[in-house]
Amino acid sequence: MGASSDQLEQQIAEVRGSMESKIIELRERSRTQVRRISRTLVIAVGVRAAVGVAVVGGLIVYRLTRPPTTRERIERVIPKGVLKDLRRVRQTLELGVRRQVPPMRMYIGDKQIGEEKPASQWERIAVNAARAAATAAASAVVARTMDRVKPAKGGGADKAS
Repeated sequence: MGASSDQLEQQIAEVRGSMESKIIELRERSRTQVRRISRTLVIAVGVRAAVGVAVVGGLIVYRLTRPPTTRERIERVIPKGVLKDLRRVRQTLELGVRRQVPPMRMYIGDKQIGEEKPASQWERIAVNAARAAATAAASAVVARTMDRVKPAKGGGADKAS
């Protein structure tokens, strides 16, 4: 038939003994792995903290040693709300001026400048020269008009000596 009960009990005791030794060995391995992982985590957290302190320290040193920009100097003196108000007023004025000035188009003969791309190099040179001349003439007219509207400071030919 089969094995006797004494033999079965002996085999069960042997298996239990070998299982207990394996369980103890596995527990020891897990303890060493937990210690190793915890050490690794502590080191990683320490390194991250050191890098963070170094970066923050570097930023502080950079901010303290570099000269302030013009914008930063102005912001220290003038409150931020005033600067925003000035920007808003400037944009409003620019928009108002744009609405008052009608769009202008320049024609030479029957063709509008900028409508067609010049075909040859000489045409491009002529178009660029015409644009430059028109810009110079317009700026001269505006400058002369402004001089008449607002006389120059510091005296001129108008003052009698």
